[in-house]
Amino acid sequence: MDFGIALPTAADSWKVTKEAEELGFTHAWFYDTQMLSADCFVAMGAAAVNTKRIRLGTGVLVPSNRIAPVAANALATLNQLAPGRIDFGVGTGFTARRAMGFGAIKVKDMETYIHQVCGLLRRETVEFEMEGQKKKIRFLNPELPLFNTRDPIALHLSAFGPRTQALTAKLKAGWIYFVGKVENDIKEIAARTTRALRRLRVIRHMLCPRPDPRPRDGGTPTGAG
Repeated sequence: MDFGIALPTAADSWKVTKEAEELGFTHAWFYDTQMLSADCFVAMGAAAVNTKRIRLGTGVLVPSNRIAPVAANALATLNQLAPGRIDFGVGTGFTARRAMGFGAIKVKDMETYIHQVCGLLRRETVEFEMEGQKKKIRFLNPELPLFNTRDPIALHLSAFGPRTQALTAKLKAGWIYFVGKVENDIKEIAARTTRALRRLRVIRHMLCPRPDPRPRDGGTPTGAG
């Protein structure tokens, strides 16, 4: 089983991350909450050059706070320092945006952002909108050793509600769920999974109703041959 740590980011978080690696932890997640924590990419850069095995992830980026090309560039830059050890964690910004007096962004806007960032990291050309204009953008020089778009960067979503959990499943992404008391939270996750499966069965029955076995007007049962 893998175990990770979540850090309220400080400039010297690399020290805790290095110790966590030595203790056998597999992941370190860095909060991206401006006004409350230090910058996650600065801290992750320091951690990248001071560790060898532990995975380093944004926990989590907020689409409105870092535009897609900037986020993709930062992730690819980290990937050059720690090849194959970088995780792209993203969420709707419940905490980070409230630190500035705003509510969370819409899930559909987060999905658009994810497609843009992941597309850029795959060296694709994506459509990006800024200042009322839509432009086609891509990395212009991915062949140069300035950043790393070769090694994969895993996608993870902070998903506490049913809509973000559904998006996580749709994108086949990892699920970030920072826990306090592990035993209680495992039970809660199991209960949420059971409720989700029940909802899926209800939806399935609504979309594909079973044939009514009762004859109508003396005829054969509905759905019978």
